Amino acid sequence: MFAFLPLILSACVATSAPPSDNAVLAIGDSVMAWNGGQGIPEAVQATLGRPVVDQAQSLAHLTNPNGTAGALGFGISRQYRGGDWDWVILTGGGNDLRGACRTPDEAGILNGLIGPGLTGDIPTLIARIRANGSMVAFIGYYDGARGAATGFTPCQGAFDIINARMTRLAAQDAGLLFFDAGNVVDAGDRGLYAPDLIHPSPRGSAIIGQALAQRMAAFE
Repeated sequence: MFAFLPLILSACVATSAPPSDNAVLAIGDSVMAWNGGQGIPEAVQATLGRPVVDQAQSLAHLTNPNGTAGALGFGISRQYRGGDWDWVILTGGGNDLRGACRTPDEAGILNGLIGPGLTGDIPTLIARIRANGSMVAFIGYYDGARGAATGFTPCQGAFDIINARMTRLAAQDAGLLFFDAGNVVDAGDRGLYAPDLIHPSPRGSAIIGQALAQRMAAFE
């Protein structure tokens, strides 16, 4: 079992060296990472015609207190190691909230991610990226498939609050694009969802990635 650890580590180590001067870095959780070579980053790459390096990991948190998990890429803030990236695209927050939504713990976790004063882990990470000159595209979560309850269904209200706060944050920064994936994912079309009805299907990833890339190109 331990013989595979170096391979896992090498696969998850974040890079700070863009392959070109117009490269894009993708970081985040399973919404970004799902579908492997048919994921959101790959759709962005195909649409923009620019290299996209994907460092996203399923199960990743914005804040992860476990040092080993963070080193393996499961802390989204640690997936970003600096570098002269043209864009950094990211998702995150769902795994931090899962299990706490509609409980007394929800407000504290939500405000720790991004509070009503637009402070928290998400704005801090974005400010760190922006300080290196990269533009940032934050992908807001879409609704779950209509009529299907999942472990994230109780979190939809919290996700809506994050999206509203991110819209306000983006209005204050000319280098920050907020992209609401709910505008392109039809909750009534289950073909856009993976079998778990949480993550995007390959078609769903393609639709999100293509629309995001078009917004990025227009944003420039």
